[in-house]
Amino acid sequence: MNNFILDQLNFIRRQTINYVKDMSDNKVQVIPTGLNNNIIWNLGHIYVVLEKFAFQLSEEPTKYPVNMNKLFDPGTQPSTWDMEAPTISQIVYLLSEQMERIELTLPDKMKNEIPTPYKSSTGLTFNTVEQLMGFCIYHEAMHFAVIKNINALTNNK
Repeated sequence: MNNFILDQLNFIRRQTINYVKDMSDNKVQVIPTGLNNNIIWNLGHIYVVLEKFAFQLSEEPTKYPVNMNKLFDPGTQPSTWDMEAPTISQIVYLLSEQMERIELTLPDKMKNEIPTPYKSSTGLTFNTVEQLMGFCIYHEAMHFAVIKNINALTNNK
């Protein structure tokens, strides 16, 4: 990719995919006691947020499969779902394909300003594609840590 931010994003995405790709659909649906979400929610949430930050906010074409936002937007949780979530193999495919689209679309646009500055729920304001992608590294790494924690809590399930 020849861009440090995109290289780092690609690195964390490979780590995420490699960690979950062989998990069973049953395992990724378990919500440990005391938590609100499961592994599949965290993966879908990673996808939805990166789709928004990489494509929607920079006015590039998006690819939101049916019901992805309803299932995985911030503030959602599996206990309120009234539809079936994607399987682990479907999510892994989407996460892989998303990085391919980023590699094709964003390398020459990293310094571009986004049409409207975006203020995150954490109070940060982003003005460029590069700033958005930098935040996505943090966001995905944070959810990757949660996925590892959930896996440890559900190790025998």
